Amino acid sequence: MMKVPPYGITVAEFTDRFSKLRNNLGHAGFKDEGLVVPFVEGAEGKITGNVLVGDNDSIAFERTPEEVLRIVYGGGNEHKPGGFYPKGANGRIARSHLHSMPTA
Repeated sequence: MMKVPPYGITVAEFTDRFSKLRNNLGHAGFKDEGLVVPFVEGAEGKITGNVLVGDNDSIAFERTPEEVLRIVYGGGNEHKPGGFYPKGANGRIARSHLHSMPTA
């Protein structure tokens, strides 16, 4: 596989790193995978390519609104804006989490 200049890693390595980051930020276990997976984990257990993440029946994994907010805010906390939405997302669910900030 060719490495992407100037980063020195392959596209598969990039996607694997992004997948690990989303899993870490989401705090919901292993829902995301990289671009290349073991044959038995590929779609319907038939391929190693993994363009769309899903289970063995090619059904996409669910994410709760909280998991999505943790990921897009980039800090692993659905109550703290950042990342793609530095001022917080503007939808009803996102706003409800901003107004329900837990006390520490």
